[in-house]
Amino acid sequence: MSYSGARRPRWRYMLLDATDVPLRAIDGVSGGSCEVAATTRLGGSASLTIDERGQEIDWMSHRVQIIYDPGIRGIDAWPIATMMFTSPKTKSTSTRPVHEVALLSKMAIIDEDSVAQRFSLAAGTPIIPTVVSLIQSTGETRIAVTDSDATLSNPMVWDAAESKLTIINDLLAAAGYWSLWCDGGGQYRVESYIAPADRAVAFTFEAGDVAIHASGWDREQDLSSVPNRYVVVGSGSDSAPALSAEAVNENPDSPFSIQNRGGRVITRSETGVEGSLQVLQALAERRLRDAMSPVAKLSVSHAIVPLNPNDVVDFRPRGHSARATIQRMSYGLTFDGQCSAEWREI
Repeated sequence: MSYSGARRPRWRYMLLDATDVPLRAIDGVSGGSCEVAATTRLGGSASLTIDERGQEIDWMSHRVQIIYDPGIRGIDAWPIATMMFTSPKTKSTSTRPVHEVALLSKMAIIDEDSVAQRFSLAAGTPIIPTVVSLIQSTGETRIAVTDSDATLSNPMVWDAAESKLTIINDLLAAAGYWSLWCDGGGQYRVESYIAPADRAVAFTFEAGDVAIHASGWDREQDLSSVPNRYVVVGSGSDSAPALSAEAVNENPDSPFSIQNRGGRVITRSETGVEGSLQVLQALAERRLRDAMSPVAKLSVSHAIVPLNPNDVVDFRPRGHSARATIQRMSYGLTFDGQCSAEWREI
């Protein structure tokens, strides 16, 4: 599918009820911004400026879906984000009132709910069904789940008033899953973690006649703090010592490996992790890869295409070639708006 060439783009805004059922289009949106990110706990935020036209928006329960239509024949519009209204501020003008409204990701629903009492799970508890149950306990039911037979190797306990999002993400880490996230259509995603090198390329940005990225882009490197060893220590008990696993960079082709740093070992560690030895080993390898990923950060502006945080892209401008994961995408909600993206090279 080609996204190059002429466009007649427009933004659309759909009002949803508290269960994400579409109600009607929202007219009178005169501006705003939106950001989705893999690097923040809630995954993004947005703001809208809405001219009062009798839209009858319930700021407490209604939601809004921000939709982008590229105006290209044969390509359907797609949702960028599904958000909740918060902190509306109304200004009077000479013509009609104007609402300036901040928007929160639906992840806030899970984060702002908490357990009322000390929450404990026994060893052997199925992890993914427990995660789904916790999400549903907040009233949310739109969940896409990758099933797993993973169970807890040891008991886990959280104090009263702990955020359900914290509990869910702790459990997902124990299963070797991504942290919980919400896609543009407003569906919660419970998915197995896939290493960047094993993910399919979602989009290729090329130079030339098909280019949809700006010619100016930045690449920043942080070479001094990259570890070449990562240690993950599990949760022990009175009867069994804690398991541990390590990942070591001994790749002769890597400039950050132990041998290419003259034998210098730079270690990062993480303790109190729940999971089997296999889970700990996979997490150590993942953490080492992730700790190395800030080595090269790319800042690129491009035409808007349907991508998600953590997607892998190929970037082939003149004079450079890289594969990267998407960390952040920011949008100005104007007809000529571009995506300002932050990527990390793999």
